[in-house]
Amino acid sequence: TGMTMEKFPELISVLIEHSQRFIDFWKLQLVIALGVLGFALTNPQVVSKTRVRLLISAIFIAIAAFSVFSLSAHQERAELLWTAIEARVAATPGEFIPQEVAYIDALKPTPFGVKAGALVVADVLVVLVIWFSPKLKE
Repeated sequence: TGMTMEKFPELISVLIEHSQRFIDFWKLQLVIALGVLGFALTNPQVVSKTRVRLLISAIFIAIAAFSVFSLSAHQERAELLWTAIEARVAATPGEFIPQEVAYIDALKPTPFGVKAGALVVADVLVVLVIWFSPKLKE
């Protein structure tokens, strides 16, 4: 088991990388959303056209689908890895101090529904602003 202990920091680092993907997707969504909203608010006459609104909506639906699909792959790997790490700790409890066990417990991946929901809600809000912003109807 001494061999596996050496690999533990590597495994934890991989687990954290998988969790980081949500933040990466979130940042991407934020940049795109702010760009589109900025464009919409500075060009209400362009964005008031139904075709433009449909195009923007389609883009955000595509982004949401891509993000949720990609996130699901990282989520599945993160959960499998966390379960494996947790099982290793349970199998060799003497090799871990309570603080290490607490840290490993803290790395448990956030449920997929919460992450996916946040990404989808963000996209839906942008689409709603595009369709229902009062400035666009002037």
